[in-house]
Amino acid sequence: MHKLGMGTLAILGATLVLLAAHPAPTGRSRNAAGDTVTVQMIGSSTGYSFKPSITTIKVGQSVKFVTVSGGPHNVTFDPQDIPDGAAATLDQNMPRQQAKLTGPLVPNPNDSYVITFKGAKPGAYKYYCLPHQSLGMQGTINVE
Repeated sequence: MHKLGMGTLAILGATLVLLAAHPAPTGRSRNAAGDTVTVQMIGSSTGYSFKPSITTIKVGQSVKFVTVSGGPHNVTFDPQDIPDGAAATLDQNMPRQQAKLTGPLVPNPNDSYVITFKGAKPGAYKYYCLPHQSLGMQGTINVE
C-alpha cells in the first residue's frame, strides 16, 4: 500500500475545499446576481452568431460581448423588442453608443463591450449585430 505524506494530504484537502467552493460550470447561461455573463460574437464563412444566443440573467448583472472572429460587431436593441418602458434605463446602461440603443463597433478578436442591466425591467431583450443583421446575427437576454 502507498503511504501519503502530510504535505500531499494537505494539498489534496485544499484541492477538495476549492472544488467544493467553485464547482465546474454546467454550460447553462444562468448566473448568480453580481456575475458578468460573457457572450461571444462570432463570424465566419459558416455564419454569424452570438454564443450563446439566449442568455438569462438577474436584474443588476452585466453582459460582456466579446469579439471572437468576423468583426466588427456591435450590439443593437430595437425599442419594440424590449420590455415596455425599458429603453431609458437600458440607454443609460450602454456606454459609448453610436446611436440610441446601439453600442460601439467591437472590431478585433478579444475586444469587448459591457452592458449593465442595473435597474432593468424583467423581460426579454432581443438584440442584433447591426453590421450582420441581414445575416441573422441576433440574440436574446432574458432578465429575471
